[in-house]
Amino acid sequence: MKIKLIIMSSLFILNGCQVTAPLMKNNITFVVGPSDFEHSFVFKNNWPLCGNFYDSDGNMPVKRKTKYLTTDNTCKVEPEGYVPEQIIIEYAPWLTYEERVKAGLGNTRSFFHLDELSRDKWPSDEVLHAYADDVARKIMTTIDNLPSTAWKRIVLTPPKEVEKYRYQVPEGKGNARRGKEIHYTISLKPDGSSSIETKLYWVQKYQLNWN
Repeated sequence: MKIKLIIMSSLFILNGCQVTAPLMKNNITFVVGPSDFEHSFVFKNNWPLCGNFYDSDGNMPVKRKTKYLTTDNTCKVEPEGYVPEQIIIEYAPWLTYEERVKAGLGNTRSFFHLDELSRDKWPSDEVLHAYADDVARKIMTTIDNLPSTAWKRIVLTPPKEVEKYRYQVPEGKGNARRGKEIHYTISLKPDGSSSIETKLYWVQKYQLNWN
């Protein structure tokens, strides 16, 4: 009896005298940021639902409520196994944290020098929250005033990467039953250019190294 093999991945299901492979889930993650530590960027909040975003109560995944993303730079696209047709990343040069502090846009810890004070000498929670809300508004207004020419655009097309890696097996160990993870590393450069690298992993419970 001849056995016909249809090879699509490293996992196979025996079906009578024929061995076929299940379609393996593809999961998408990306990290985006400056190519050096002397620069910073801000992003428009048009990213897909990210499984690593959570709210103040620890609920996740959630969508950020702000117009721009100033502290996030990684995204684990949800739900698991969902491959969007496109991911659009719009970004502009922004202030480093040190520059924000000099501009009066630092966080409560730096503005009130909380690290230098004992907890009983901190301002009240009401004062801290009021300051944080005021700075958040100022930051959004400052970004709103960036010239349109400052904004750059990157369009990712995950289905193309799915096709590229269709017959490749990720290196290393991982949870193969949860499928493959296609990970983008996007480096933004001060001159407005960018570079993109993709890697293939097995999906893991925790991604130890995003890049």
